[in-house]
Amino acid sequence: MPAGPYGPSLRMAGGSAASVLDDLRKAALLSRPLTVGIAMAGTAVANVPGMADAYNNWDSIHARLDTANKSFVRNLGEKGKDGWIAADHDAFMDAVERYQEALETLRNYVKTTAGIVDELGDAYRAYWLALARVAAALLAGVAVAAAMLTTPYAAAGYARLQMLGFVANSVIAGATGMLAKVVSAVAGGMSVYFAGKAYVQMYNLRPTRDAKVDFTKAAIDPGGLPPFQPPAPGGGLPPSAGFEWREPRKELPEPYGS
Repeated sequence: MPAGPYGPSLRMAGGSAASVLDDLRKAALLSRPLTVGIAMAGTAVANVPGMADAYNNWDSIHARLDTANKSFVRNLGEKGKDGWIAADHDAFMDAVERYQEALETLRNYVKTTAGIVDELGDAYRAYWLALARVAAALLAGVAVAAAMLTTPYAAAGYARLQMLGFVANSVIAGATGMLAKVVSAVAGGMSVYFAGKAYVQMYNLRPTRDAKVDFTKAAIDPGGLPPFQPPAPGGGLPPSAGFEWREPRKELPEPYGS
């Protein structure tokens, strides 16, 4: 692993970025202007293998939310068919539907996150692949120009070395600028997707019209509610005027011999 200011970051970047920067440093030994391009490329070192692992993890979570939880929700619906009072059954099914909607929303968030991570990984992989091609062509050109230094055309060889460094700097600057735009666009899209709605809703948190409540004056009116009744002597629920207690319907066996 190369030493210097890029050493700690390169350990997190995988072998591709490290080898490309190493090739650029070799070319910079003869073409000094290239040191500027190396500094620019060093700012784009990232944990590209880690991005691939993160994408696979997010995609795995998305797949589990799409299969295992759907079967779980379906089983909940099957269990809620029998043994319920009508109102209780409706409330249970409403809760199951809300749970399913929340899972679907979560699944969409996970899918979007996986896509963002994959897009960033693709951008960094394309960047370092392009720089690898630049480094290969640069090393070949530098070798030819360096060979000219031992001939009567040494001045032309030196000029070519300088020119190659400036051309490489221009290409690296363009590629780094394009990568920065992609990262900025992805980051902006992420903030809009995940925080945009919440940011807008932040200015509309107070309830209005019928839902508006002045909690400094709010009070509970117990009028019309049944008073407390102690339990019946034989156990069971206490009597309540105007209300009949009922248990959930149960299928009981017929008396023997009937």
